[in-house]
Amino acid sequence: MSSTADKQYAIALFILPKISCILSALGSLMIISQVSRSQFNRTKPQQRIMLGISVIDFQTSIVWIFTSFFMPSESEALLATGNQKTCDAQGFVVQFSVAGVLYMCSLQFQYLLVIKYGWGERRIRNVEKWFHAVPILFGGGTAIAALVLEQYNAANWDCWIAPSPPNCTSSYEVNKGNSDSGLTETDCVRGDNAEFYRWAFFFAPLWASIIFCIVAMVLVYRSVEKTESKSADWNETWRSPPRTTRGDNNRNKSEKRTVIPRVPNLTSNQSLSDKVKSQNYWYSTAFFVVWMFPTIGRFIQLSGNDMHPVVGVLAGTFIGSQGLFNALIYFRPRYYKCVKYDKWYQKVGVLVYSTLFFCCYDGDYTKDDNDYVESNQHRAALSRNVTRQNSNLRFNDISSNGGCEDEEKQEES
Repeated sequence: MSSTADKQYAIALFILPKISCILSALGSLMIISQVSRSQFNRTKPQQRIMLGISVIDFQTSIVWIFTSFFMPSESEALLATGNQKTCDAQGFVVQFSVAGVLYMCSLQFQYLLVIKYGWGERRIRNVEKWFHAVPILFGGGTAIAALVLEQYNAANWDCWIAPSPPNCTSSYEVNKGNSDSGLTETDCVRGDNAEFYRWAFFFAPLWASIIFCIVAMVLVYRSVEKTESKSADWNETWRSPPRTTRGDNNRNKSEKRTVIPRVPNLTSNQSLSDKVKSQNYWYSTAFFVVWMFPTIGRFIQLSGNDMHPVVGVLAGTFIGSQGLFNALIYFRPRYYKCVKYDKWYQKVGVLVYSTLFFCCYDGDYTKDDNDYVESNQHRAALSRNVTRQNSNLRFNDISSNGGCEDEEKQEES
């Protein structure tokens, strides 16, 4: 590939990730504002999980926006002006971002417990500490370990776990006798056995998380479909007139007719279920999209081939966009329910203005008296009551309050 093409790819890898990271940082900051400023939101486990995800995404996006200031000046990165200490700082934050990956598992696990297994908010709160502790402890522990082991070096477009110099022979390869130059010890100044630590500290947890999220999403989807199918059958049964036998016709015809209990219409409730299922689906899909190109690039490298620069540019661009996708999904219900404005840019503007510039905004969309919620325990109640007579069958949904002032209720985000 010509030097001109290489330079063009280097410029693209310098610019595009910064654009996606800026948008991602703003999206994460909007979620942080929406959750932290509402006393009601702060009491909800699902909202606190979203807060944890957004904080990690925000700090990671920030260091990627200014990645040229962290990269050592002797590296080949465009406009690199940093040193080894700044590289260590960026590498630490980037490695800690694996906590965000595990936080996505916490979010999907919370959906699974609530929707499929009917866990109430009280039971969720009893185990919520693990939803936060596991991601933070693993992310912090691996980030500290990599720092102590001197693993943070220039790696393509940022600082992360990488060998230095880039083509050095690890001690593992030397001990296996795979060194072509007959080395008896590693010639890596830093980042010895970097490939092993990449897998142990990041890629293995990442791919395990992707598999877990796929399984959880499928289980949630099937659970909702099954519950709604049973509810519809039960509802139809109680709406049907009672069966009569031939002997019944000889009874006193003046006897009052049997009154069939009135059962609520499930159409709107099924719509709520679809919306909760949709939120779960979109969060999972965004997670897969963000890590699709980095995964493709890793498979290409594992096959012994060189990764095409286009794949590298796409990987660098999408890997920093998690916060942007999360914000689009989180505020999607508010956008559609915002009836105060007709134009899309007015709706987007008021959501951005009310979350990022709340100090200058008169209408507070996170006031507690505008926060409406109904517990997501409705799915558990529905599962228990599908065989009971005269059941209420009342469906509720999780709320992620806020949005436009004219809204009356908010669904889960």
